Amino acid sequence: MRSFVKLLILILLVTSGWLFWNWDSSAPTVTWTNPPPSLGKATKFRIDLADEGRGIEAFKIQAFQSGQSHLLLEQQADGTGFFSFGFRQRTLELSLEPLVEAGSLSEGEVILEVEMSDRGRIGLWSRRVSDRHSFTLDLTPPRIEVMSRQHYLRHGGSQAVLYRVSESSPASGVLVGNRVFVGYPAPWKGNDVHVCLFALAHDEEAKAPMFVWAEDQGGNRARTALQVELLPRRFRKRKINLSDGFFQAVLPEILDRVPDVEEGATPLETFLEVNDKLRRINHLQIEEIARKSTARPLWDRTFAQLSNSKVESVFADERSYYYDGNEVDNQTHLGFDLASVARTPIECSNDGVVAYADYLGIYGNCVIVDHGLGLLSLYAHLSSIQVEPGDRLSRGQSVGLSGQTGLAGGDHLHFSMIVQGVHVNPLEWWDPKWIEQHVLSKIQAEPNE
Repeated sequence: MRSFVKLLILILLVTSGWLFWNWDSSAPTVTWTNPPPSLGKATKFRIDLADEGRGIEAFKIQAFQSGQSHLLLEQQADGTGFFSFGFRQRTLELSLEPLVEAGSLSEGEVILEVEMSDRGRIGLWSRRVSDRHSFTLDLTPPRIEVMSRQHYLRHGGSQAVLYRVSESSPASGVLVGNRVFVGYPAPWKGNDVHVCLFALAHDEEAKAPMFVWAEDQGGNRARTALQVELLPRRFRKRKINLSDGFFQAVLPEILDRVPDVEEGATPLETFLEVNDKLRRINHLQIEEIARKSTARPLWDRTFAQLSNSKVESVFADERSYYYDGNEVDNQTHLGFDLASVARTPIECSNDGVVAYADYLGIYGNCVIVDHGLGLLSLYAHLSSIQVEPGDRLSRGQSVGLSGQTGLAGGDHLHFSMIVQGVHVNPLEWWDPKWIEQHVLSKIQAEPNE
């Protein structure tokens, strides 16, 4: 009798353990992550599948349109038996492109359905889950109408274009070669009208193709050729002689303020690290600042050169650096060097908002002002900064005092104009006739508006 009781207890324990091992109290879940209202042919959408119990046994994703079902994806978990588990989680990045390419789907409403089942509870049955989401399939790219005329562009110069898209597009702009310039809505010029400031970088191929592009909610992209008359420009070449005294004057400060710069075995090696690597890092930082520009113009008149200043270096000077008679480096000077008396007040060139006010590598103490639409002005080598990020400035208001911080051999102001990360020639922005014809006449509201 005792043996029978012991056997019965053993059977109960084994059965309980088996039930515990196989029991699954949680149903699988489907999560649609930020589903867009409409999908284009190649628009990616994300679906997260999860099961905290014994895992997902199988899932199937289908598209339904006009009463027809079309299989998009199907998957079965590996392994079988009481001691195996399905997959606990799957993150899927999908598009309808395979079904569109196969001719299975057309424009209009599409319902996506996810069906899945988890691994069976106590080996006998499983939970099944079905979830649907409705989308609009949009396969028609937006239409683009270029509204502005007379697009003249010099190497290192800027230009503005006004254009209309056929529908609300979350992204649009101008493509110059492989460089993308972002357009901004201009509702004061009309419905679905956008404006884009763009540039031909000093080192961009003169024959770089230029297009106005737009992308709609469904990810459909269109582009139309932008007619631009290119005006050639030559840039000066300059020879810069380096000395140990210059290294001793500028490098210790930069090494103290920029910990990422590695000190070389010699002062020359350290200078080359700063003049090349740190310069590229700083320009990437400036591009990032430009991406956060205000989506409307903050100025309505010509930009101003620093009062009573003398030009020492101009935009896009090609500088060859020599040490002990040997050429050791080549860089391009992307701005104007303006000299006045030491520690002279530096005036903001136009209305805007301070986007940056801190130390910036080769530029030393630096202020960057956002003028809207991706347009920035930069004031470098300051001895002191008198503004803070977020300050609203008027043309002529002081941003600080001139100095020789950063990679500067004497007290002066380095001034740059920047269009969406591309340094451009300030001479254009200082010219009242140019800025009226090429920018303001295109982006400003009409007098009667």
